[in-house]
Amino acid sequence: MSVRAPRRLTRAPWLAGALAAAVLVGLVVPLHRPQAVAAKFDLIEERVWLLPPAGALRVVSLGFHAMAADAIWLLTIQYIGGHLIGDRQFPHLRRLVDTVVDLDPHFVEAYTLGALFLNYSGARVQTALDLLQRGYRANPNRWELPHDIARTYYLELKDYPKALEWFKITDRIPGRPHYIPRFIARLYAATGHRETALELWQAMRDSATSDWVRDIANREIAKLERQSATPFTPGASDTSIRKRP
Repeated sequence: MSVRAPRRLTRAPWLAGALAAAVLVGLVVPLHRPQAVAAKFDLIEERVWLLPPAGALRVVSLGFHAMAADAIWLLTIQYIGGHLIGDRQFPHLRRLVDTVVDLDPHFVEAYTLGALFLNYSGARVQTALDLLQRGYRANPNRWELPHDIARTYYLELKDYPKALEWFKITDRIPGRPHYIPRFIARLYAATGHRETALELWQAMRDSATSDWVRDIANREIAKLERQSATPFTPGASDTSIRKRP
């Protein structure tokens, strides 16, 4: 019995990957260089301003679309960091995140973290919801996206029927957090809103991998705890939730 010789890899894929990497790395600002912080963030703003559309990046990435998405995501993180220590405004964040997910529609963290900062630092709740819903359409088996949609309806818009709808979608997806059935029961009963809000923020804080996210969650937890001495007045939409037979 003869042994088939291993297939030799051609140089073309390696050369294409190296060329694509060289082009994409040029989009990210090397923050370790000894430059003034202001100059670095000016450079980040310039890279963001000059960022080509996703269609052009698909061409220059030579088929390495996930690599391109990673490079733009690194630039996005640099952009968020620069504005968090500055004006806390993110005028180009949606465009950056859209570019990332155009290149890699399954990059779930881009949807969830992008929506978080659009919402809590940019006060663009509907834009955040649009982004999360786009992510859910592309990734219907990931619980994180309907969970964050439900959380946004619950915490930001006080639209409890919509929150219930999306928590029920989350509940059907394997791997969802253990507290989802409890939230659904509370929403059917139209009770326990402060406790649910605290649990949502505590869950975000405890699962966060970023100090930025933990800071947002801790601020909201402290705000709710300060309110604990006063009665919680549910929104008008609470009365529309009734337990179904």
